[in-house]
Amino acid sequence: MVDTVDIKTGYSCNNDCYHCVIADKRRELIKNGRKVDRSTEEVIHHINEATMEGAESIVLTGGEITIRGDFFQLVEYALSKGLTVIIQTNGKMFYYEEFAKRIASYDKVHLTVALHSPKPEVHDRITGSKNSFKQTTEGIRNLKKHGIGNRVGGKIVMSKMNYKDLPELIKLAHNLGLMSVNIAFPHAMGNAQLNFYDCVPKYSEIKNYILKTIRKSLELKMYIDFEAMPLCFLPGYETFASEFRLSEHTELRDLTHIDPNYTKTRKTKAKVKDPKCTRCKLYLLCEGCWDDYAEGYDTTELTPIPGQYIRDPRMLESFKIHPVPIYKKNINTVTSEKTPFQLK
Repeated sequence: MVDTVDIKTGYSCNNDCYHCVIADKRRELIKNGRKVDRSTEEVIHHINEATMEGAESIVLTGGEITIRGDFFQLVEYALSKGLTVIIQTNGKMFYYEEFAKRIASYDKVHLTVALHSPKPEVHDRITGSKNSFKQTTEGIRNLKKHGIGNRVGGKIVMSKMNYKDLPELIKLAHNLGLMSVNIAFPHAMGNAQLNFYDCVPKYSEIKNYILKTIRKSLELKMYIDFEAMPLCFLPGYETFASEFRLSEHTELRDLTHIDPNYTKTRKTKAKVKDPKCTRCKLYLLCEGCWDDYAEGYDTTELTPIPGQYIRDPRMLESFKIHPVPIYKKNINTVTSEKTPFQLK
């Protein structure tokens, strides 16, 4: 039985982000004369299979799912099956108020909206789309205006273009009314692979900015976590790693392949560690870094923290301010009116 099924509905998008991980797949399909989006019937088929597998929630993503003509049809069908629906989106379509009002009315729909810089010109350069900053930020405001509450969170992909601005970006997210933000280290696939040395920073470059961002989030009483950050680069804040909160069994249904247990693939194949990591007390808790990071740079930056192995994240000091798991697994947005951590 799976917890979550991640359904890629297609690769069409109204942005062209320079860190986009699926851009190469879209180009390859177009080159070979194949369609880049699933049909309505195909997506419904995958929703039905997710239901039969006992999934409690599904992720609907693209590309950009909100530009599909059947967007609301797919959402409503999934809801009719009793599923919680998590939508990953760039948020631009919610610039249109009626569009935002309609999606906000579904109380089992959660949104994760991509926001990549507090500077409009930098956000637009990252997304490759003029006026995308204005459309996304206004979209978030519309969602909040029409009562989505804490069912909308932010998604930041850090890169060389924005990592120095992360503390200010967290402040912007807070001012927009977001209570949670997931900050992901770039996975060097697609455009990120093509732009590797212009896009992907070294962990040693970003460490101090990550710590500043965490301190800013605590100051604002705002929930954040980090994806694909080795724990040695979150000193004193190890439980801010999002991997502690991910589903124990996620199934990935991409256009090009199906991974029946992406959680296992992520831990055993997609992530790597340095040989010296076996000497780290966090070895059993840490997933390491993306394998493509190790190929582009190396893993020598990973620094073992001496001590006996820690097997339970509840033994970490940061658990007191940022406990795991959060209220509801599988969802990167806050699902309770309560803040999911207690500040001293």
